[in-house]
Amino acid sequence: MVDQFGRVLIPQQSRLYPGPVGAPPAGRPPARRVVAPRPPLRWVADRPASARPGVTPSRRVEPTPTPSYRVIPRWGLSEVRADPSVDSAETPDVRSALPSALLLAAYPLAAAALVHAIRYLIVVVNRSTPIPQWLDLLSSAAVVVFGVFAVIGMVFALVAFTRWMLATRAEAYAAAEIGDPRSRRNQILLTVLPLVNVIGAPLLLAEAARCGDDVDRAGERIKKIATAWAIVNFLALVAVAYRVGGWFSDSVQVHADGLAVLTVSLAVSSVFAYWAVPRLPVVLTGPVGRAEAHRRLVAA
Repeated sequence: MVDQFGRVLIPQQSRLYPGPVGAPPAGRPPARRVVAPRPPLRWVADRPASARPGVTPSRRVEPTPTPSYRVIPRWGLSEVRADPSVDSAETPDVRSALPSALLLAAYPLAAAALVHAIRYLIVVVNRSTPIPQWLDLLSSAAVVVFGVFAVIGMVFALVAFTRWMLATRAEAYAAAEIGDPRSRRNQILLTVLPLVNVIGAPLLLAEAARCGDDVDRAGERIKKIATAWAIVNFLALVAVAYRVGGWFSDSVQVHADGLAVLTVSLAVSSVFAYWAVPRLPVVLTGPVGRAEAHRRLVAA
């Protein structure tokens, strides 16, 4: 209480409750005052509004392709050795089939070249001297028949060469203990397609040669065969061009020139097939009997 002069008045003690006003009764402990803990304060520095970055627009993430391997990874896999009986049964068949197929293509090509040469002589003679009709029909039929045989021989040789190419690359990469980077379909296309195999076949052989030890000599042998194969394909293109030109021309000379070029193309193809018989199957390893395949190690 405050009096008129602003002084605090202390109230008188009561008889019923002795002691100061607001004090706890006698015999009862004073109550403790619970003080709430002050929350911790933390200073946070903030940039002004002018220095804050703007809102970044959300970018749409395009779906990515699933990761994959061109070859099966070999880490962590148990080594499974192939059955040697299977390799010995399949590999010799493929290797022995290629020389036989080349010979099977060389003989019909040579016969077709001979028949076309005879047909060319008949055409030249017919320009000044009449020939019997039966001779004309017989020579024309012989050209068609032997030409079909030559095509069948070339297709058979191409199939055998494709099988040999697949087996050779598989053996080369297996010996180097690495996977073939090219798929089977890619190898077949590079080997079978006309004009594409002029570059594709030597490329496949060169890649397989890098897995061996005799890379330089194998590269030289591959270059020789590739050059001869390019010449064969060039003459075939010229013969086809003359053949197509003869369809749109009535000139006897154009037909005769086309027949002569075709005869030369068939003869060169036959010589190439016969020349490649002892060379193509061993293009990576070299001629048999010259050097055995071995791996050289540096002695410490």
